[in-house]
Amino acid sequence: MNKKLLISDIKIKQEDGFNILSADVDGDLVFFKVPDKFPLYINAEWFIGVSLLEAMVSQRDIQVDAGVAVSRFFYGQLSELQTIYSRWNPKLQKIALNCELSNRDKQFTHTGSFFSAGVDSSYTLIAKRDEITHLIMLRGFDMGDDDFAWNRRVEHQTAFAESSGKQLIPVDTNARDWTEKKEIGWSFAHGLLISSAGGNLGMKCLYVASSHTYDHLFPWGSHPLTDPMWSTESTKVIHHGSGATRTQKTKTILESPDVAENLQVCWNSIDKNCGQCSKCIRTMAAVFLLNGDVKTLPKLQMDQLKKLQPTSRATKSFVIDLLLLADETGNMEVYKRLKKYYLKSERSKIGPLIDKCFLNGILKRTYRRIMKPRWLTLRVVPINTENYDL
Repeated sequence: MNKKLLISDIKIKQEDGFNILSADVDGDLVFFKVPDKFPLYINAEWFIGVSLLEAMVSQRDIQVDAGVAVSRFFYGQLSELQTIYSRWNPKLQKIALNCELSNRDKQFTHTGSFFSAGVDSSYTLIAKRDEITHLIMLRGFDMGDDDFAWNRRVEHQTAFAESSGKQLIPVDTNARDWTEKKEIGWSFAHGLLISSAGGNLGMKCLYVASSHTYDHLFPWGSHPLTDPMWSTESTKVIHHGSGATRTQKTKTILESPDVAENLQVCWNSIDKNCGQCSKCIRTMAAVFLLNGDVKTLPKLQMDQLKKLQPTSRATKSFVIDLLLLADETGNMEVYKRLKKYYLKSERSKIGPLIDKCFLNGILKRTYRRIMKPRWLTLRVVPINTENYDL
């Protein structure tokens, strides 16, 4: 075992109207910053969430500074949690967590839900509207995240939350920068980061909106198996929404015009919808098939559907969902176009299969050498996914 990964100097300070929770994590400052009207609590779970994958891939035990205890309940689940992660990527090896333990005795009263204003988190807001008191918006999840766009987003979503009878907690953080520096894939790292946050934010219950349905589950950062395992004695983490498809969620959202008009789904921007990226287009397609109208999204143009050709297991499930909706609503034009792109994607798998069975993988090696796909440079990804074999 190499030297330990040290989490030290965990502290909270007030500065310029913000509460800032920070720690030295493996020699780097990692921080979480919220407006000072929202309290933060000192414990180590959030920083363990940030650093666990790095510790596992580098095979280093985590050492938490004396004086900051870790939940005994969470600690008891850590071994099985690591078992799941190591099955998702064999490079990840179980490590030990050296720390003080305590039975967390905080009696929190708030219920939070991570909120991006996308389809998944908006659906969870509607479904749990009577329970949720706080919407938590974490910086770093999407592209186009400059200071101007972030501040606009905070202003807009604060107004939306207040109009819904909720409070928005905007969390500024460099946690994603830290994971990217360590070359840990965001599709994996994001789940640990959000699921471990509840105790530090003072939540008795924390909802994590699902990305995928129960019948299309695969290794992914936020997951119904792993999210609840970040619970503590004082914070229950709930993975919500895997029983509803993306189009079913969209239908529910369209029935709540205030939430529908607040939809923010874009890959390219955090404060507006470009109407050109695949995430915008798949939402526009669902709205179109459901005869809905969302002012923040442009109207679908039929030729845009070609951008929805599946490229991974995740995008494949979204296209199947839209195909079923097109069939259900009797829109044969959309159905035929999507089916064409879906079958084209399926046929593209024939080449890699021939390469694997008859050419000893020479085409795959050539592809990787020439194209240099981004995920191949990462140290940690959930490799049991379809695109791992490209």
